[in-house]
Amino acid sequence: MTTSRRSLWALPAAVLVLSACAGGEGAPAGDAPPSSPATSGATTIAPGGESGSGTMADLEFLDQTGPGNNVVVSTVNAPGGGFLVISAEDEVLGATRLQVGTTPDVAVELDPALTEDTELTATLYADTDADGEFDPAVDEPVPAPVDATDDDAEDVDDVVEEDAEYTVG
Repeated sequence: MTTSRRSLWALPAAVLVLSACAGGEGAPAGDAPPSSPATSGATTIAPGGESGSGTMADLEFLDQTGPGNNVVVSTVNAPGGGFLVISAEDEVLGATRLQVGTTPDVAVELDPALTEDTELTATLYADTDADGEFDPAVDEPVPAPVDATDDDAEDVDDVVEEDAEYTVG
């Protein structure tokens, strides 16, 4: 029968090495903190490297009546800022820049102005090229957040948008 003897000094050395690697006292300067915003869910990364808010992208767009030259979106949650774009039948009628966070009562001018009742779509876009100007050929719609309550979680093409009826009058 063969027996194996291990040195007792190996155990304290292993503990010393592991404690230095764990980011604790004595860890080299510059190590990443154990919980960064990217892993803790505290913030999101906005286009252009700006910090985002901790809210999920969303908007609330209600049916409304007006003269046809502008529309108001009740609430917009834009964790990365960007643009709120109003369209009808895939034609962009207006856009406005958004700051990071939640904004109530976002007004968007429509050009051309509506002359008849129309179904409008409000869509949240990211400032993909970070130039501060909406460009439908470059800027991309923000993907809809997916959570455990989503029935269509497999549809990865969903974007943050909502339809509303606009009555001219």
